Amino acid sequence: MTTLLGIITDLHADLGALRAALDRLDALGVDRVVCAGDIVDGGDQPEEVIALLRKREIPCIRGNHDRWAVMRHDRGEPEHDGDVRKLSLKGETVAWLAGLPTRWDATIEGVRVAVRHGTPKSDMEGIYPDATGSDLSRWCEQAEADVLVVGHTHIPVKLHVTGGK
Repeated sequence: MTTLLGIITDLHADLGALRAALDRLDALGVDRVVCAGDIVDGGDQPEEVIALLRKREIPCIRGNHDRWAVMRHDRGEPEHDGDVRKLSLKGETVAWLAGLPTRWDATIEGVRVAVRHGTPKSDMEGIYPDATGSDLSRWCEQAEADVLVVGHTHIPVKLHVTGGK
């Protein structure tokens, strides 16, 4: 049996994009969906995006924008880094974001899969198409994974390391 794992990431409060992605994943018949973070900040429907993720019981990890949203809320700062759009979140939404893990790990058909927002060490460090094999090996080793899935960069890429375990 082959397990199909769907990954969504960097939603940035865009409900339309989330619905379109989930519709596509449903059409593909994925068995599980995992969200690799940055659920809020950017779009204007963070509450609706989170409600849909929760309704669908999609495991989510916290991205840097989610972390910042919690910090901004806790400090009473609705703006971030020159972005004048207000981030108004309900207290229960902030609590949900604050409680998100920074990692998701599973063994699927004997393959160790790790989902992080950035690299295993930082939600601010991205993995780019020009990453070296030694960097990729190091990140997989740090995540204790055969497959490492990340978001953050908004660049879709598949990189393969040969000679692994």
